[in-house]
Amino acid sequence: MTEADLYRLLASLANGQVYPYVVPLGSDGQPSISAPWVTFSIITDVASDVLYGQAESAVSVQVDVYSSSITEAREIRDRALDELQVLKPENIVKTPGYEPDLRYHRATLEFQVTV
Repeated sequence: MTEADLYRLLASLANGQVYPYVVPLGSDGQPSISAPWVTFSIITDVASDVLYGQAESAVSVQVDVYSSSITEAREIRDRALDELQVLKPENIVKTPGYEPDLRYHRATLEFQVTV
């Protein structure tokens, strides 16, 4: 699984403001777009070894939704999970948060996929 695979599934969220790893930044180091937006990251990709080489991989993914409203952030996060069901996510963790520097609410989704 690659970032392109995840982007294809998430691209319709947050009015298309979906980015791998980091949101576009302005020259001041602050986001150059308005909320809401979604970022996603492949955290780890651990291959299982078998007698004849590598078998499957356990891929850990994180999706972060930023919004001025915690309700909107959660709604987009839940839609992201719906869009990602085709991957059969496991060990799903949902975490709320707040970014005081940006004054945005964050709703995080973490999960694992076996590929």
